[in-house]
Amino acid sequence: MLIEYQGRKPTVHPTAFIAPTAVLIGDVVVEEGASIWFGAVLRADFQPIIVGKESSIQDNVVIHVDVTHPTRIGERVTVGHASVLEGCQIDENAVIGMNSTVLVGAHIGKGALVAAGSVVKANFVVPPGTLVAGNPAEIKKRISGESAWWIENAWKEYVRLGQHYRSLLDR
Repeated sequence: MLIEYQGRKPTVHPTAFIAPTAVLIGDVVVEEGASIWFGAVLRADFQPIIVGKESSIQDNVVIHVDVTHPTRIGERVTVGHASVLEGCQIDENAVIGMNSTVLVGAHIGKGALVAAGSVVKANFVVPPGTLVAGNPAEIKKRISGESAWWIENAWKEYVRLGQHYRSLLDR
């Protein structure tokens, strides 16, 4: 469902996948090959929400903005199921684990990983290539091993899956 709000309406690239039960409101931009999954709600009533190329916003994610902070999601980002993002910046190739919260003004660096269930407090900066975890999230280590695999590959699987679902709905 795409809803115009105060003259601003969502813009979705033709190659993006938007699940039938996702809701995009206001100044939302979904770029090439991105996917917005079932039950996700993106509400851009005060500032824009930008979902970068080949990024995945998984089931039941909620993305909002602050009066002074847009939400910007870079290219090839994976936002795990039931996460909440509010007025933050997520740089390319980052992974936001399931049930995580990223608050206003937080900045997740390129290739960083927010562990499942973590809460990234307002204005916290996660350096590129690092793992953060906890409530509040703290820097734990540099990305390596299995975490590095997720950074490199999670987005690819969701691009393929989004294309498959798009083809099912186009029938």
